[in-house]
Amino acid sequence: MQSRSFCGFAILMFMEELNFWETVEAKLKLGQKVAVLLVTLSNGSSPGRQGHKMMVAEDASMFGTIGGGAMEYKLVEKRKKQLHTQMPKVLWQRLVHDPSVGRELWSGLSCVGEQVVISYFLDATKLSLVQKIISACKSGQLYSLTFKSDGQISLDLGEGNSETVYNFRSEEDWSYRYVIGIKERFYIIGAGHVGLALCKQFSLLDYHVTLIDNRPDLSTEGYESYYQNKIITSYKNVAEVVSCTKHDFIISLTFSRALDILVLSQLIDKPFRYFGLMASQSKANAIHKSILEQGFAPELLERIHMPIGFPIQNDTPAEIAVSITAQIIDIRNGGKG
Repeated sequence: MQSRSFCGFAILMFMEELNFWETVEAKLKLGQKVAVLLVTLSNGSSPGRQGHKMMVAEDASMFGTIGGGAMEYKLVEKRKKQLHTQMPKVLWQRLVHDPSVGRELWSGLSCVGEQVVISYFLDATKLSLVQKIISACKSGQLYSLTFKSDGQISLDLGEGNSETVYNFRSEEDWSYRYVIGIKERFYIIGAGHVGLALCKQFSLLDYHVTLIDNRPDLSTEGYESYYQNKIITSYKNVAEVVSCTKHDFIISLTFSRALDILVLSQLIDKPFRYFGLMASQSKANAIHKSILEQGFAPELLERIHMPIGFPIQNDTPAEIAVSITAQIIDIRNGGKG
């Protein structure tokens, strides 16, 4: 393998991260040793994706996943034995999901693809570091964790680079860095049938959702648990309630072309990770023309997904929500949507 650098937005959810390290802390407090396994690189149809991680404790308890199946089982069994025998500081392993590569590299899976897993072995001497990670996560501040080939783990607080980075030079010289504290926000503008269906779909993925509409008498009864915030305001003021950052996802689902244009014209030149607008192709063409006539640069429109979602011949609100969600998942995982 040649010297390479891999970057991606493997942004991890706060609660998942907090639960993981609190579980590690609990085991260390009991005097147990813990192996922490992290996927630093994946490609093809590998079930373990960059950012996946799990812990294995001395009592054989586990938390998280690196992809499951025979591959995970084999690796976990090895780590269990190492926790009770000679415990190394760190291990690097390339796993190829193809039996033709031979026994040494074969992961036990045949899905075609590969992943790199690094394993760190922690004992009571790392309890203070783990508790600092937990405190940083609870505070909601941005931080990064860097894992190095010499066994060192460092916690860095502050802004800095918001990308997950895996720098590989050799099996004995590499580093892996991931960031916690970037809170993706999902703004759904329009609380009609599709908007509510999308809230429900997003809740399954633990997305932080703000639902925005201009109708104070519109009922969202039964959907309250599917979003974190609900804002009723004139769409003329949408830029005041959508605080765009490069990590945010905006989905416009208003009930008229005029309102879509009103919303888009306020946000099109703002930073965002994704902007999707529900429209037929003819409606999309009309909106496109109107935005250009207002003097916005054509390249700004190239950032807009319009019509929104993947073309899966969807028709019902629930199907449209699945289509939109699939496109967003693709983009979050490095695709183009």
